[in-house]
Amino acid sequence: MINGLILSAIVGAVIIGGIKRIGNVTGILAPFMALFYVIAGLLILVANMGELLPSFGLIFDMAFNPPAQVAGVGTGTFLIFMNTMLWGIKRGLYSNEAGQGSAAIAHSTAKTKYSVREGSVAMLGPFIDTITICTLTGLVIIITGAWHHTQFYVERIDPNYAGQLLNSSLLTSLAFKEGLSWLFDYGDKIITIGVLLFAISTMISWSFYGDRATYYLFGSNMILPYKWLFILFVFIGAIAQLEAVWAFGDAALGFMTFPNLISIILLSPVLLKDMREYFSKEHIPYKEKMKRKE
Repeated sequence: MINGLILSAIVGAVIIGGIKRIGNVTGILAPFMALFYVIAGLLILVANMGELLPSFGLIFDMAFNPPAQVAGVGTGTFLIFMNTMLWGIKRGLYSNEAGQGSAAIAHSTAKTKYSVREGSVAMLGPFIDTITICTLTGLVIIITGAWHHTQFYVERIDPNYAGQLLNSSLLTSLAFKEGLSWLFDYGDKIITIGVLLFAISTMISWSFYGDRATYYLFGSNMILPYKWLFILFVFIGAIAQLEAVWAFGDAALGFMTFPNLISIILLSPVLLKDMREYFSKEHIPYKEKMKRKE
């Protein structure tokens, strides 16, 4: 409850109180924290280089050729593969927002002559978030053996395992603490600080998405009530059970993504036309353009 009150107060100070300094600080610190996170993860992988290929192998084996106790018989392997893909899509949406239409609200505010240019920039997001950072995180969890502390491992691999069961950021914290123990004993604090900065900056940015959607649907008079409702849900998210929060988030993202994907399909001819027009032009680098002006 204390965490929820503090987070609600911070977010409320920014989105209602207009104290933009907090948002600016988290906006500056979060990219540096992401860089620090990546460096720490790479240090763990380098220190356990011999386990890197077996870890990749374990990922692919569990997805495409799981052991009998996981897959069962008959169509078990196919169902496991579909379940793996389902979880990848669900968690991937939290990471990159691809296809759900939320990040597009922020990118649409960019001042650019060509929308395709900003779209090309937006495509970097899924690559950095999901392909780079999420893969790095998964490898660290596997290489350090932290994945043994999951309910999946106990139920499907080793029922006799008696270690503490963890999930979410606690599991990642354990992985970083174990992986960086050869360097220092505070690897888990990287996750604690990182999650705090990422969470605050994410909540502030998502409040903006809802702000624009509320304005579009109900007008400017409903923006302030929406902001108070948003702050209330920040508090609820802090005190609710983690599984309930994930379930609610998955359902909400599904409601967002489905109509947006229909719109993407219907607008694909327009996108194709704009892309062909943009890439058919001669694009001059900024430095060369300035030289020509001189």
